Amino acid sequence: MVHSLTLLSLLGALSIASARADLRLAPKVCEARLDGAKVKFLVFSDESGKDIIYGPPTGWEYSGSTSRFTLHPPGKAQAEGTISRISLSQPGVFDDETMKKLAAEALASVPAGSTNVTLVSQEKNPLLIGRKETFLVIVSYTLYGDNYQRSMMFLNRGNEQVRFQFVSRAVDFKDLQAAFQGSHFTWRNL
Repeated sequence: MVHSLTLLSLLGALSIASARADLRLAPKVCEARLDGAKVKFLVFSDESGKDIIYGPPTGWEYSGSTSRFTLHPPGKAQAEGTISRISLSQPGVFDDETMKKLAAEALASVPAGSTNVTLVSQEKNPLLIGRKETFLVIVSYTLYGDNYQRSMMFLNRGNEQVRFQFVSRAVDFKDLQAAFQGSHFTWRNL
């Protein structure tokens, strides 16, 4: 009887662990030929065993770890994109209350000492990734005399939230944010 309960507990724990399928943001680089051209893409994994594919903006440098993936556009030292994940206690939804909390979180995420912190925009579903809803918040602020803009886009995948953040000087933001956000159309199996 004790062995049966132990076995059931172990099987239950394994099924919960496999159901979570946490995204691991340390990619493998893969290449393929498409119409004669060599195409490079990144492959991430989760605990479900499926490959999750992403194509970063052309020419951007990147690095990754288990829970954070970072991108840097060429020639822009004051610009950075990050993709991170956090665990949720229950599957996330983008209802009014949640969107207000996420917008407040985006405002609070600016560096200490920032002034002129402003909510520029918020938009539900600026794009769908793998048929999953998103929520995008853009804020602006001034730090050490320079004007910056930051975007935070949230995507819920079960009990996990993926966060796509981009920050740069305000003068560079529009074009760099467009490249960063445009790369999100390349996600497969997320």
